[in-house]
Formats: sequence, C-alpha cells, structure tokens
Amino acid sequence: MSWEQLRSIVAQDRQEREFWAGQPPRACPFDGTPLEEGPDGTLACRMGDFRYPQDWDPAAMAGM
Repeated sequence: MSWEQLRSIVAQDRQEREFWAGQPPRACPFDGTPLEEGPDGTLACRMGDFRYPQDWDPAAMAGM
C-alpha cells in the first residue's frame, strides 16, 4: 500500500466523521434503541434517559 493510498483513506475517514458529526443521533447512545420523536419535536430514548438535543454532547459521546 502506498502513502497516497493511506492519505486517501485518512481523507475519506475525515470527511465521513465530519458528515456524521453534523447529523442528529438515530439511536439511544446507552442502549441502541431507536429514538422516538416527541410532540415538541425532540428525540427521546424509550427508557427516558436521553433526549436530543438537551442531553446531546458529541465530545462526551465520542468516547463511548
């Protein structure tokens, strides 16, 4: 594998991370269940332990 191929892989990874960082979560970060939309437009976990955007901290979630 050449250095250019490795550089291309790193660049593609960076683009994908930036894309996904800008997207709202689709599943609860604690148990993986799909988030449900509430009447006020927020996304919530079925167990009630996570609400988006109130509880969303991308930096903290990255370490999970």
